[in-house]
Amino acid sequence: MEKISKERKITYYIGLGMIVIGFLLFISVFFEVASFMSDPFVNDPFSGGKLPSMLNGVIGFFIMIAGGIVMNIGAKGAAGSGIILDPEKQREDLKPFNEAKGEMINDVISNIDAVNHLTKNQEQKEIIKIKCRNCGSLNDEDAKFCKGCGKEI
Repeated sequence: MEKISKERKITYYIGLGMIVIGFLLFISVFFEVASFMSDPFVNDPFSGGKLPSMLNGVIGFFIMIAGGIVMNIGAKGAAGSGIILDPEKQREDLKPFNEAKGEMINDVISNIDAVNHLTKNQEQKEIIKIKCRNCGSLNDEDAKFCKGCGKEI
């Protein structure tokens, strides 16, 4: 099975880091607003205080989006994520994932084969029936009474 290159792994983790940094910047706006709301008279903008800046939230939001794109490129490669439109390169970039999916499908199929094998073994078991002397219906070999007429076998 083909391994994902070291460069793609690094790109993936850089994108993940960008998402975390962007989230921290985005969430910092809420803390800044909460601290402003806790004592609005001290932070009154009319008496020289400053309003909370929403710029960190906007920057954080765009860094999260960019981080998601970088992380997607790291995970699927440039062609696999749709940045480069080259079917041959896309097949090569997505090969580790397709092989992993193929292995998962093979695992499922092998489990199905195992279940089928078990049921075939159960089906191959010889079935013995006993004919009732009174009515002639067939009964299981361990039956004590006939299922047709109810008399003792």
